[in-house]
Amino acid sequence: MKKPGKNAEKMLYALVGSEMRQYTGRDLERMTGLQSHEINLAVGELEEMGAVEAHHRTSGETYLFTTISLTAKGRAIFQVMAVPGCDT
Repeated sequence: MKKPGKNAEKMLYALVGSEMRQYTGRDLERMTGLQSHEINLAVGELEEMGAVEAHHRTSGETYLFTTISLTAKGRAIFQVMAVPGCDT
């Protein structure tokens, strides 16, 4: 399994530690302290991994998505990351 980048990992930790619901870019900004461009890149990375489901919007907006939600695969990726010495 490909290990997520630093910002994607930070976002995954924030999502796993929060209630299961949809989050906006502003929610993610408050939860992680990341800037909008960092959030957009992290969401893209996590979506590519199947860790989140994103609802996309047209370009020209601050965030490239309206909302995201954590998937079951995202929780599984987190569990693998949280086990010391496990890199499968």
